[in-house]
Amino acid sequence: MKNWLTLLFLNCAVLAMVLFGACSNSHYEEQEGSVADAGVPAVDSVKVPVITVDSLRPGMMRIVPNGASVLLGDGKMRVNLNYEYSLGIHEVTCDEYKEISRNEDWYFGLNCGRGLPVSDVSYFEAVLFANAYSKANGYDTVYAYHKPMFTSDGRCVNLEGLETRTDVDGFRLPTEAEWVMAASQTWNPGVNSWNSANSNFTLQAVCALPDSIGFCDFAGNALEMTNDWLGDFRDTVVENYVGTPTGNSLREKVVKGGSIANSIAEMNLDNRGDVYPVTASTLLSYMGFRLAFGRIPNAVWMNGRGKSETSFVKMKAYSSDIQEKIGTRHAKLVFRNGETDNLMYVDFSGGTANVVEIYDSIPVFHPEISPDGMKVAFCTGIEGVNGESSVYVRNLDVNGSELVKLDVKNAAIPRWHVDSNGDTSIVYVDGAGDNSDDAEFFAHATWMVPFSNGKFGKPKKVLNGAYHSGFEKGGNLAVSGARKLRVHANGKDEIWYNGEQACNASLSKDGLKQVLFLDFGGSTGRKFASEKYGVHERLLVADSSGKLIRAIPAPKGYSFDHSEWAGRENWSVATLVNARGEHAKLVLVNVLDSSMIELAEGNELWHPSLWVMPKVFFENEYLDLDSAGMYWDPILQAGEKSVALKMRMFWDMRDTLKMIAVGTSRAERGFDPALIPMPSLNLGYVGGDVWTELYLLDNYVVPHAHGLKYLIVEISPDLMKNDIAVRERKFFKQAPGYIYDKNHGFWKAGVPENFEVVVDANVCYSSEDSLNFVNTRGFLKMLSNGWGPEIRASGDSILSGNEEKNLAESIDSLTAFIDSTQNKGFKIIGLVYPQSPKYAKTGSFGRYGVRRSVAKEIIAFFDSLASVYPHFILMDENKFGAHDYTNAMANDYDHLCAAGAEHLSARLDSLIKSLEK
Repeated sequence: MKNWLTLLFLNCAVLAMVLFGACSNSHYEEQEGSVADAGVPAVDSVKVPVITVDSLRPGMMRIVPNGASVLLGDGKMRVNLNYEYSLGIHEVTCDEYKEISRNEDWYFGLNCGRGLPVSDVSYFEAVLFANAYSKANGYDTVYAYHKPMFTSDGRCVNLEGLETRTDVDGFRLPTEAEWVMAASQTWNPGVNSWNSANSNFTLQAVCALPDSIGFCDFAGNALEMTNDWLGDFRDTVVENYVGTPTGNSLREKVVKGGSIANSIAEMNLDNRGDVYPVTASTLLSYMGFRLAFGRIPNAVWMNGRGKSETSFVKMKAYSSDIQEKIGTRHAKLVFRNGETDNLMYVDFSGGTANVVEIYDSIPVFHPEISPDGMKVAFCTGIEGVNGESSVYVRNLDVNGSELVKLDVKNAAIPRWHVDSNGDTSIVYVDGAGDNSDDAEFFAHATWMVPFSNGKFGKPKKVLNGAYHSGFEKGGNLAVSGARKLRVHANGKDEIWYNGEQACNASLSKDGLKQVLFLDFGGSTGRKFASEKYGVHERLLVADSSGKLIRAIPAPKGYSFDHSEWAGRENWSVATLVNARGEHAKLVLVNVLDSSMIELAEGNELWHPSLWVMPKVFFENEYLDLDSAGMYWDPILQAGEKSVALKMRMFWDMRDTLKMIAVGTSRAERGFDPALIPMPSLNLGYVGGDVWTELYLLDNYVVPHAHGLKYLIVEISPDLMKNDIAVRERKFFKQAPGYIYDKNHGFWKAGVPENFEVVVDANVCYSSEDSLNFVNTRGFLKMLSNGWGPEIRASGDSILSGNEEKNLAESIDSLTAFIDSTQNKGFKIIGLVYPQSPKYAKTGSFGRYGVRRSVAKEIIAFFDSLASVYPHFILMDENKFGAHDYTNAMANDYDHLCAAGAEHLSARLDSLIKSLEK
């Protein structure tokens, strides 16, 4: 009894401190004890923030942390905030959004009610509003960006080069830590929330349910965007944490508080997402935001490996710039961070162009990207310096995974090489020191080692002499530049450039055999340029005979270093060195007209290498590399990446597949191909329905999966009322890959050679993707959360006129498909996936409505088709709730977890075995 009374007293004391703190400006001493409330992180020692009305900014509260800290990630990471900030009393309303935005060029028009939270806006549109709000109130803007991108109907789906200037006093979205610090003081969704039980799934006017401090709607009403990118937490203490630098592979944002679509039980302070991924371009009818104000001193970003970052390499060029200059955005840049010795890379193909640093204890010099753009080779020694060096290869991903080392005594300056048979090797030298002395130079050799399937083969010597600057196919031309410009041409060793000092040489790989190099202001170069210049102040180009053909001047105040040919003819990359000797910029140089654009800016940026996707020729034309196989627009469709991953898997596996399942997220989470003893693929995905099923079946599966034996087609009556135009527009009329396929007849007359290579390059697997989709052949393994304490039904079970029309059309279209495939040689299994048995106690078939009486007619109709079409079978695993899928087999209201998928897949396998007999 004593312990219970003590705990009660302490909880009441803390609550009293919060309540009185809202009305005074006094600071509190540390209150020892334990605070434990539903959804409120428990801590052993608490200091309470002081929260008062912000007298300078109407509609906001001023928060003084007062030594308080925030626990994020179920108490995993403690965040200390040592600055004051302001936070909106309520979510930004439609009226406020319209008032500020209506005169802005980017304003798209809103149709929403007075006093309601603004919703159906993207993170980017919230950012634009925050900047406009700052300007309207006489403050500087917090957000800076390179270029906005809009859809045809005026919606902002990207702010290229977006940067949060944390040192600026202005309006912005709150960080997750700021949001939680304020929300946790009186968190009580059971009292202060609009939720699925009391809102009728409709947004409500703000501040109808205020808390005791003066804030409104932290829990429920509109789901709230924060400024943080979604990333993993670490078991550590962080000062002034502002999220991860770039987020995960989907570029998801952290959202907080729950919404009108959530039950009270689902609302807690640790939740950071919605039922499906929320990216910076996501639009949701129940998602909005509130504003914060104030600079964040010494802001700390935490990357995926737990490294704190307070500054970054600043990008100066983005995907649109690269596409404009070299004809495609499919390019990747790697370079050395001279301050940390780490490898850094930028993938321009994703539309975001963020710098990623691979943290490691291995020093990195002279990195070069593999021909397929997926790996990077590098060494631990530097050109012109004798000493030990090793060559490594690793994946070009955030973790630098699958690191392998070449097991030789000494290896330096690796360069990828593809021979006439298409075999990939790495050319390296066993010594990269000063090459001016003949004896020293020829005491070393040039080597070639095969590399395939992530492993090195057996090295072989290909030339005497350390020709580390390039090795042409066939070995007819090799170059070395480390004091002298040495060349091995047609079996002879020569010295070019009249024997004058030269370095940083690079041999082109475009067949022109041009040599790029730097000199020391020598007489030969000055004579060709017709002017005097200093060390490394000209980027020189020689043709295959050694004759100078170009002399490109460095920008005023800079000199060149680390020059390399890029992956497109007539383009090169280099470092610019300022007057202080700092390798301050990376540039892309057009050697034909001497123009250049800055790629990145920092303190010490070394050894750039730019890979560009090779061109693919097909039937008298080059494939459009920015369209062919691009089944996912990373800007417009960030949350729909899974279908693109599965399209890549489909093209890679199409000749061997025996079973394919199509459908929605119910199929994606409910069918495990690994449990079927034949090559199988799960093509279900979030947002699918009967129309997307038919689109994939008619245009891809049936024409190209020639060995197919079984086709699993999801039948979900509650998802058959969707509009075909809406679904096709969302998936197949946004991603350029589907449009490109359609313009080429979906390749039914023949698939281009190397088409799979283009698809693979356009739809890259991250380590996260491999874990979630690729290794499981499209099956998304989910945890067991049960069917849920309550059922969720979105939408009326009574159909509108248009919905009745859509339902009839979808049934007719699916029936027509079944009819058209009678002689295709495969069987179709119509599968009804199980949903919560609690729907049996309602008038709704499932999560998305449809009266049970209507659903019974639909199921009965498809069951009757088995007597008409011998190749069709109905497998009803839902049975209108009378199924045997237990609570432990469910992930949520209408999805199975891994155990449920195992149960369903085993039953499906038994059915197939009976059919085989």
